[in-house]
Amino acid sequence: MLQKLNQYISKHKLFNNSDQLALAISGGKDSVFAAHLLNELKIPFCMVHVNFRLRGEASEEDQEFVRRLADQLPYCHAIYTKEENTANYAEERGLSVQEAAREIRYDYFAALLEKQLFSKLITAHHKADVLETFFINLYRKSGISGLRSIPVQRDYIIRPFLVFTQEEITSYLAENKIAYQEDSSNTSLKYLRNTLRLEVLPLLEKKLVGFSKRANASIELLTKEEEAFNHLLSLTIDKLTTNKNGRLSIAKDELLTYPQPSVILYRILDSYGFNTSQCEQVVVATANESGQQFESNTHQLLIDRQFIFVQQKETAVNESILINGLGIYKNSLGILKIESESDLSFNDNKLEELVDLSSVVYPLVLKIWDKGEVFQPLGMAGHKLLSDFYIDQKVDNQLKAKTPILCSGNEVLWVVGYRISEKIKCSSFTKNTKISFTFE
Repeated sequence: MLQKLNQYISKHKLFNNSDQLALAISGGKDSVFAAHLLNELKIPFCMVHVNFRLRGEASEEDQEFVRRLADQLPYCHAIYTKEENTANYAEERGLSVQEAAREIRYDYFAALLEKQLFSKLITAHHKADVLETFFINLYRKSGISGLRSIPVQRDYIIRPFLVFTQEEITSYLAENKIAYQEDSSNTSLKYLRNTLRLEVLPLLEKKLVGFSKRANASIELLTKEEEAFNHLLSLTIDKLTTNKNGRLSIAKDELLTYPQPSVILYRILDSYGFNTSQCEQVVVATANESGQQFESNTHQLLIDRQFIFVQQKETAVNESILINGLGIYKNSLGILKIESESDLSFNDNKLEELVDLSSVVYPLVLKIWDKGEVFQPLGMAGHKLLSDFYIDQKVDNQLKAKTPILCSGNEVLWVVGYRISEKIKCSSFTKNTKISFTFE
């Protein structure tokens, strides 16, 4: 078994002599097996245990068992433990207990990693876990990435024990008379994984002899095919995308030449928080008029004529500056200057305007737009919502957050860089004022 483990570690290049290893251990069968094999290989490691306090005294017994085991194994040089009331944690955050436990566990792993207490974390997943996860992901609707189940390595987490079957683990522990803790929750059928483990998969194995072995072989094929697919897809994505100053551009027409463009788009946008359904909607929307927008929790997407643009959302700080007359006024975006002007001459600079402010009642306000504000753009007979004006001008949310507006109450007088209001247009018969804005 040691030779089998060594070969698997070497094959997948999971760690080297410079790595500091940690083992996530619950005290159950699988992680205790992993601890003993690491010790037999004479590999120095530390243990990481989380007490979720979900099973009363049994949780405390698990923690104490792990502490004793750490003392018994010569190559285990340290143990790190965390205690958390998982039920309270879940209730406070609106999570299921399973979701809360996962969050607690991985947050603790990340905290220890940040403190450089290890560089690689080993989990004790084995072949049966792979098959169970395949069916869980199949049930929950998943693509290739989910159906390939548990990867051998993801970031700093490695899984060298995927090479072993459940039978091999059970036999090793029995032959060597190694004790471990039994978790009563492993027999509860309220969990999908336990239903698969205790009922569904044994029935399939009984009806289809060799099913588990064949299914695991199929998962290995999926893994290899996904590696090839990802390589080819990365080349395609490089052709389709450019990223400049934090703004991702996707060549729209070229994307649509590929089969299943929403699949490719999802691979591009997954890390930006967009889901598969949104990607399908974006592809449909590309056939319509440009200007449509989509949002994830962190990013916004704009469909333009030639490109799909993606950029991080910005939280606009709606800083309001009171304007009491002629003068210079500054906000976080730049400087507004209001001065008398006798020369009635216009230029193409969109940041300078000649206006008539004689009918305007001060104070005015320099700010960022807000919902409900109205505007009568120059040359238009009636009013419209500023939000509708922005849509007409194809101003995305990112630009809205950086575009100052000059207002009188709820009435917009100037959208800087775009248009003044019909109400302040000037002529040879009016007392004219020059307004200008300089962005910093």
